[in-house]
Amino acid sequence: MLELIPFLLERLGIMIILAFILAQWGPTRRLLRQPEAGWQFRVLVLFFATYGILSNYTGVKVDLAEFLPHAWLEEVDGTSAIANTRTMIVVISGLLAGPLGGLMTGLIVGVHRYSLGGFTAFACTLSTVIAGGVSGLLRSYWRDRLSSQALLPVCLTAFLMLFEMSLILLFARPFDAAVELVQFIFVPMTLINVLGVWLFLSIIRLAAREEETVRAREAERSLHIADLTLPHLTRGLHIHTAEAVAEILLQQTRAEAVSLTDRSVILAHIGIGSDHHQAGSHWTTKPTEHVLQDGQVRLVTERLDIGCPVRDCPLQAGIIAPLIVGETTIGTLKVYYPHAELLDAVEVELIEGLAKLFSTQLALGNAERQAGLLKDAEIRALEAQIHPHFLFNAINTIYALCRTDVEQARTLLLELSTFFRSNLQGARSTKIPLQKELEHIEAYTSLEAARFPNRPFLDIDLADETTALLVPPFILQPLIENAFLHAFSSEQTGYVGVTAWCEADQLCLEVVDNGRGIDASRLARLGREVVPSSGTGTALFNTAERIRSLYGEKGQFTITSDGQNGTTIAIRLPIEVRKEIQHAHFVD
Repeated sequence: MLELIPFLLERLGIMIILAFILAQWGPTRRLLRQPEAGWQFRVLVLFFATYGILSNYTGVKVDLAEFLPHAWLEEVDGTSAIANTRTMIVVISGLLAGPLGGLMTGLIVGVHRYSLGGFTAFACTLSTVIAGGVSGLLRSYWRDRLSSQALLPVCLTAFLMLFEMSLILLFARPFDAAVELVQFIFVPMTLINVLGVWLFLSIIRLAAREEETVRAREAERSLHIADLTLPHLTRGLHIHTAEAVAEILLQQTRAEAVSLTDRSVILAHIGIGSDHHQAGSHWTTKPTEHVLQDGQVRLVTERLDIGCPVRDCPLQAGIIAPLIVGETTIGTLKVYYPHAELLDAVEVELIEGLAKLFSTQLALGNAERQAGLLKDAEIRALEAQIHPHFLFNAINTIYALCRTDVEQARTLLLELSTFFRSNLQGARSTKIPLQKELEHIEAYTSLEAARFPNRPFLDIDLADETTALLVPPFILQPLIENAFLHAFSSEQTGYVGVTAWCEADQLCLEVVDNGRGIDASRLARLGREVVPSSGTGTALFNTAERIRSLYGEKGQFTITSDGQNGTTIAIRLPIEVRKEIQHAHFVD
């Protein structure tokens, strides 16, 4: 009995070696990973059926407690049987391909076993078909709960071997011969088939883990490269960003040269061949033209396909991937290698994935720039709405003074000039020094004082270190105008104060008045929405919205009032200082 084990181990070794080789093959891995798909299912059944038939042919012939090792079995006479790893094959087939796949594999392998003959042919055929069906029925339970363990397949295989022996005793005749055969083959065949199932599934799990490890490593490398290129590609695709990205790719991949192009010229080429593949020159190659046209990745495996006119160009093979923004291919990423053998599946997937990441980064950068332009346009539109009525009132006031007080009219014209000069400066800049904003305020209050001599008194108190700090234009003047118009009645005078100081890393601004205050119901809405008032109702909302747009969470805009004794508007902004342009001085 035990002397049968070495010969069965020899047969098992052949099958396991074959399984190991196939598990290392990419198509087999994909096949085992997605057996439910149409053609994959049919190929998987054919694969295991062929595997099972091979097991039948390479089995050990047993003749009444004797075994006759043969290299290849083509026929079994009436008093003989076969000891092999057939059950192992159909169990694995059922666990991987499901009930239908296991049943079909068992049927094919069983029918082939029946065709070989022997007094156990019917019993072995029946047990093989049932083994495939039962294994398939347990597939979902095993994969959902125990796929990382071999306990269920091992116990299932042992049970099916016991079931096969029972069928041999039930159907094989003569009965005495069947009993003697079962006593001789039961233990060796059970051990070998159980061992085979465990080894086969271990090989599959090992291959899957190895592939997952490779994919995880490549994903990590892709994300690392994407992180390095993000600051460059969000600025757009041009010569400087392309050169920086090409440098990063050359360091992080196995490539010998990296090139980026737009739709007409090479933007950057780093690595071998850079003496004649130069930035600004036309890309010249047909594969690049095809990629720009159809947006599909191209593999270049021959030097002639690269199309370089230089005879001794070292570039022999490469990957050309499209850079797509929206639905338009705006350029290509080209990664070159000295030999086509270096273009393995891992490298191709890496470059293809990086091209998609780069496309996303370019799209994000484009969207960010468009959002910035839109936000700037919105701010300009808000700024343009601030003073149209003020202009007409100021001109009417100066017109009236031309007849009664020419000198004051002259002074007001200069103040009006200062006021609108400040408007123009603000329209051209998103940030101005606080001192410029104060000049704008002083011009405004001078013009208002000429119209209404009893206007509230304005007191400006700025810490010296704040006057050169940058603020958004028109950030204080609308608040002061709002206080003049709404905090006091037309015949009431009062006080409006503007203060500025630095606290930690923030510039603090306050506009305070001692007017009538704001009731609680209106106070909760001011700055968060447009609140109807005697004017347009947008001054506070526009100012708060601009601070949110320019600074996000780093900027603060708050309004406090008890409803009777004035209002305080507080603004906090990050401290920003204008960068002075350094001029070089040359001495003759």
